[in-house]
Amino acid sequence: MVEVLAGQPLLVLFVVLGLGTALGAVRVRGVSLGPAGALFAGLLVSALAPDLAGVVPALLGTLGLTLFAYTIGLAGGPSFFSGLRRTAPTMLAAVGLFVALAGIAQLLGRALGLSPGDIAGTYAGAVTSTPGVAAAVDVTGTNDAVVGYSLAYPFGVVGVILGIVGALAWSRRAPTAEDRDPPQPASHLTVEVTREGLPPLAELRDTGDAQLVFSRVRRGETERTPTGDLVLEPGDLVTVIGPRDPLCRFADWLGRSTERDLPLDRSQVDFRWVVLSNAAYAGATVAEVDLARHGAVAGYVRRGDVDLVAHPDLVLELGDRVRVVAPRDRIDEAAAEIGGSERAAVVVQPVGFSLGLGIGLAVGIVPIPLPGMSLELGTAAAPLLVGLVLGRLGRSGPIIWQMPYATNQALRQLGVLLFLATVGLSAGPEFAEALQTTRGVTLLAFGAVLTTLVAASLLLLGRLLELSGPRLAGTLAGAQNQPAILSFAVDRTDGDDRVSIAYALLFPPTFVVKILAAQVLAGL
Repeated sequence: MVEVLAGQPLLVLFVVLGLGTALGAVRVRGVSLGPAGALFAGLLVSALAPDLAGVVPALLGTLGLTLFAYTIGLAGGPSFFSGLRRTAPTMLAAVGLFVALAGIAQLLGRALGLSPGDIAGTYAGAVTSTPGVAAAVDVTGTNDAVVGYSLAYPFGVVGVILGIVGALAWSRRAPTAEDRDPPQPASHLTVEVTREGLPPLAELRDTGDAQLVFSRVRRGETERTPTGDLVLEPGDLVTVIGPRDPLCRFADWLGRSTERDLPLDRSQVDFRWVVLSNAAYAGATVAEVDLARHGAVAGYVRRGDVDLVAHPDLVLELGDRVRVVAPRDRIDEAAAEIGGSERAAVVVQPVGFSLGLGIGLAVGIVPIPLPGMSLELGTAAAPLLVGLVLGRLGRSGPIIWQMPYATNQALRQLGVLLFLATVGLSAGPEFAEALQTTRGVTLLAFGAVLTTLVAASLLLLGRLLELSGPRLAGTLAGAQNQPAILSFAVDRTDGDDRVSIAYALLFPPTFVVKILAAQVLAGL
């Protein structure tokens, strides 16, 4: 049987992928391995059948890693650059932490007599950096890094989860102002205006503590979609969209909430959820789409499972579903402006996709001179950085860089599974051997120490920056680049948006610095 499988690398790969996804789906106290299940499935198969070790070409793993990093960059580009200034102190502190941790790993690893591959791989496992172990393998040319990574990885997840439990317990004991007034999902209210002397809506939407959207106004018996120069008058009914609590405060300031829900009356003004498939608006803001030309307003933008307020500065992505509000006789032309094609919302432009990946890989082979050595960004860090920039641009003339949300998620999942399964299949025999020696015990303890330092340092950082519990939980998950930890944090905070926001902002800079750190450690 093994002899047959040894000649069928694709069959072996998909058997491991099937076992890995099943293993990754097993949840223990709300926590699962997720994509890392493919790594351990590959290790198990190749440890039990050494003849299958390395049967799957390493190029497939490299392809998977490149897809994973590039799609993360594309998806994170808009939010990363828009939040860069606001979260710069946290980002810089987190980057400094992982650089310092690499220095500690080098000193401690040398004291323990470990090889550069052992040190780099254990570091990557302790901080759950899958691309980091790939960078280390490229430098050393051995599987030492994979063994260290595999042994350190489990506590890399569990240790930071324990840190999140501590962060949330601390926030309950000493709640911050942010905790007492957390942001809420987007909602809408119909408000009867009582305040006089109001400015035009273009100025009014920024009056409160959040950007708001006005989707329809009823004056007397006439209902319309408002323009920025409209001035509300007492007695008007207006539908306002925004985060729940700021929305309620604004409604109390403007007038009084009414049980009458204008969106339910579609006789004059109608609404429709429209898929953004018009490539001309990839990476454009809501304001740049200028639906007002069609007498329309964008109220919400649904991205994945989240409804966002369609404020003018929101960057749109292909595949977003936009709630278009327009007069009944103009709703079709407004919808046509955005697109509405379900097929186009999942199809990637081949030119932009191929060229973007090509640029990322080309940047990855450019040598960066450092004192005493030369460094390359490689097949993970470079595609991520290029993806961040191209994701923010959205398009350049006829070339569309952006990728529909659903397609991005599918390619990302496929990429990480391909990489982890390939790596696991290549290192099973070494992994099994290490478990039976003092080397394995040493690597386990070494990884646990590094992860403990990460969790403790991030908790201390959160206290110094006075981060709320949910934001600190997202910071821990984002700094560790770990979806399983993010899932745990989201579940423990009942889906608090601050967790995902902090995760998205911390992921790119820490993702890159950990790859570079592992690469440097492997080359020392």
